[in-house]
Amino acid sequence: MDGLRSLEDLLLFEPRVYWRLFALENEALWPAQPVLLAAGGLLVLCLLSGRRPSGRWLGPALGAAWLWTGWQFVALRYGAVNWAAPAFAWGFYAEAMLIAALGLSGRLVPDRRRRTWPGIGLLAAALFAWPFLAPLDGRPWGQAEVFAIAPDPTAIATLGLLALAVRSRWTALLCIAPALWLAASALTLFTMGAWQGWAVLAALIAGLAARLLPLR
Repeated sequence: MDGLRSLEDLLLFEPRVYWRLFALENEALWPAQPVLLAAGGLLVLCLLSGRRPSGRWLGPALGAAWLWTGWQFVALRYGAVNWAAPAFAWGFYAEAMLIAALGLSGRLVPDRRRRTWPGIGLLAAALFAWPFLAPLDGRPWGQAEVFAIAPDPTAIATLGLLALAVRSRWTALLCIAPALWLAASALTLFTMGAWQGWAVLAALIAGLAARLLPLR
């Protein structure tokens, strides 16, 4: 308990300020949210049908999501209340460039030998379950966290997609940034006393476990 109080003393903002950041971002970007959800739904359906999307467009698209989220939300919005956020944003930029480069090089390809359900399940959770955390917490829909806009679902979806990819040192490297962000996010949420921290921690563990699952 003393350790938690010490962390709370270091928190630079109140929980309502943190959740308000998502409302401001969603308001600024509407109606991008339904478009992003529709695109994510098509990707999930494609994977469920057994098709494997080309990394040459998936890599740049996912990289753009990391670049936008890192700049617009982490650096600008979150950076206004947390002095450490701009440092995290550089990790988002690096992840964006690596994912885009790996996709364009043709090395971000799905592994047909790998189990598909853990990765697809994690991707679907990030896309369609994460926005419901706001109303489940008694907050308005305007504060929902949407993939490619909010960092947590973006990182979770990335771990899901990397769990489907052919294993290499490059795809292993790409797991570092989302894992570190989710760990930091879970710690922040726990410090705020928010139960969502458990959801983030569970997604982090599931993402790393899916990555380490043996071939079928």
